[in-house]
Amino acid sequence: MAKKPSMSATEAKKKAMAERGTFDVGSNSDYGKPYHRLTLAAVAPFVRASADSVAIWGDTLLGCVPPAFAVRYRELQNQLDEAMVSEMHQEAASAAASLVKALAVMDATARNAGHQPPEIDGHLVKWGDTVYCLLASGDISAVRRDHPSWVTYHVSDVCALLSARADDVLQAVANKFPGAKIVSVGPMVEDVIDL
Repeated sequence: MAKKPSMSATEAKKKAMAERGTFDVGSNSDYGKPYHRLTLAAVAPFVRASADSVAIWGDTLLGCVPPAFAVRYRELQNQLDEAMVSEMHQEAASAAASLVKALAVMDATARNAGHQPPEIDGHLVKWGDTVYCLLASGDISAVRRDHPSWVTYHVSDVCALLSARADDVLQAVANKFPGAKIVSVGPMVEDVIDL
């Protein structure tokens, strides 16, 4: 068996100093290249408009407009995705602005056609590709039946999960950092939920 060449402490220190301040995406992570800050700034208005639209319509808006509107909206989303990955900030800003306008036009078109947003006493939130309905009051079975694509929970269920799983940790973080937001959650170990 061949002996692995060893690096002296001095050589290791020189190598570490030469690589100081650099980060090779993929060497320590499974994540792809992060988006450039200008790209994130370019899409911020659309991110906000999209969240506002989901809070009103859930995932029902595209089903309430003519198919041509829905197709064009998806095309604009694809253009935005391509511009973001390619770090074309101006193109991303242009596509994001078009998407913001498209949401406003689709909202008006749907309402003019007689469609109304779902009446939910709670909150609609998009997390990843999933629309969550956090119901404050009302018939949860009816909401689940009327909107099977939504993941629907009563707010008290969410509170029960949080209190059992993360209440102490989340509250400690919130006390230290009042503006903190959860951006991702890893898998939970030993899932035991009493129903």
